[in-house]
Amino acid sequence: MEKQPIVGTNCYNCLYITKDEVSIDLKELNSQGGIDPDNDEDMERAKKADLITLPSTKQVVTGKKFCNNENVLVLVTSRMCCIYWDNKGARRPWIKHTPEPHYIDQIF
Repeated sequence: MEKQPIVGTNCYNCLYITKDEVSIDLKELNSQGGIDPDNDEDMERAKKADLITLPSTKQVVTGKKFCNNENVLVLVTSRMCCIYWDNKGARRPWIKHTPEPHYIDQIF
């Protein structure tokens, strides 16, 4: 089976996620393909981060990665997302950027 690219806002395209994926036992997954915290400390961080499992789709979950955000620090799947999600390519219209020149005559 060809590996499908991860699209949309989810843990797997967040800048806090590790690069290394670990295979997952299907017993670890909740009914929507996420991982539910298994201790009180992880559960409290998940609650504060609003760490959710996205509504179920036909996407097959085969692995898990670690979230390095200091407010999360748990294993996640591509079916999950939280309030700390970020990506270098995310556009924030309230932050003004100076446009980069595309042609040499725009530099002068």
